[in-house]
Amino acid sequence: MVSIGVLQVANYLIPFLVLPIISRILGASLFGSVSYAQNIVTYLTLLVNYGFEYSATRQISIAGDDKVRKDAIFWSVLLAKTLLLVFSFGILAALPFCVERVACDPRLYIYTALANIGIVLFPTWYLQGVQQMDKMAWVNFFIKLLGAVLVLSFVREASAYRLYPLLMSLASIVIGIGALVYVVRHFGISRPILSCAIFREVLSAGAPIFINNVFISLYTTINMTLLGLYVADDVIGYFSGAQRLIIALYTVCVAPVSMALYPEISRRFEVSKAEGVRSLKRVLLIAGAGSAAVSLLTYLFAPLAIRIIYGAGFAPSVEILRWLSPIPFLVMMATLLTVQGMYGLGLQKWAPYVGLVLAVVCVSMNLILLPLWGVKAVCVSWIAAQVLECVLVGGILLTKGRKVCSI
Repeated sequence: MVSIGVLQVANYLIPFLVLPIISRILGASLFGSVSYAQNIVTYLTLLVNYGFEYSATRQISIAGDDKVRKDAIFWSVLLAKTLLLVFSFGILAALPFCVERVACDPRLYIYTALANIGIVLFPTWYLQGVQQMDKMAWVNFFIKLLGAVLVLSFVREASAYRLYPLLMSLASIVIGIGALVYVVRHFGISRPILSCAIFREVLSAGAPIFINNVFISLYTTINMTLLGLYVADDVIGYFSGAQRLIIALYTVCVAPVSMALYPEISRRFEVSKAEGVRSLKRVLLIAGAGSAAVSLLTYLFAPLAIRIIYGAGFAPSVEILRWLSPIPFLVMMATLLTVQGMYGLGLQKWAPYVGLVLAVVCVSMNLILLPLWGVKAVCVSWIAAQVLECVLVGGILLTKGRKVCSI
């Protein structure tokens, strides 16, 4: 958990700590433009990841000491992610012809999307599967720290706003190359083994999770996408300021717990369903209490946090941050129920149905409420979707999970 916590600090908190300076240099409007570009590229990142962060992690974990199978999974996942990366850049090339915002500043979107190259190269899923994240987590930390230093050194005025995502993307590529070389050499991975059967297997295993992630993005990422259709760049900037703080909080809180425990709980469910259920209940109790405390503190210290991080120019972000304060707790509970519970029990086939319901509810709420409530509509729909996810997944675990455990 500590190693993955360091990794998440590097991936999210270090860029986040740059914000107090960057937000003041760019101002709310340009900050909103950069944030919107990052929002659009998130869909491409979702495509590139596909679901391998959980499906491939589980496959590597269960493979155990079968090195031949692990090597075949490694190269199959890397090939799949590379093909998806090429496809994602094809989509990006077509966007200027479809989306006016992208057509106005295509370079900004290209520079932002380059970070996906690093995401493809960094085999996080493999290191999670073998539970050896410690060394690469620290290397990643220092590389991202270097990227932050470069941003602060070269982005001195608003006209250099494109350098902000470009430098962060270059840092991602560097650490991706280093991580790939390290994993291949350290674990003695053989020359590329391309098995059609394994390739189809990794795609098949990741498909339900990918579809679910697509639906999840429709009640998380699409919030800002739809918001951009109704409000100006400065309002997007205010929302992005609060959203980034919330994402940083729940990422650092949730990801280390979920990613570190997933391989272990998967094995426990594989050996004994009863032991897996007991482990899940313990984690829900402890992690739920911790994330609830984070949500409460976020609400209480929202004015101070916005003033310190973004400055007086982002005062409208305070109310937005308070509206979003329950999110860390809700995301923790939903993630544990879905990833540790539903995926751990092998019930991931239900994930797309859950995601579809949440996507329909969230998008519908946004389309109905955005013209009436503006930014508040985005906050309400996000919270409603997270609560609904907990209810739906909890119901699946209580019904389908009992049947699986009784087998």
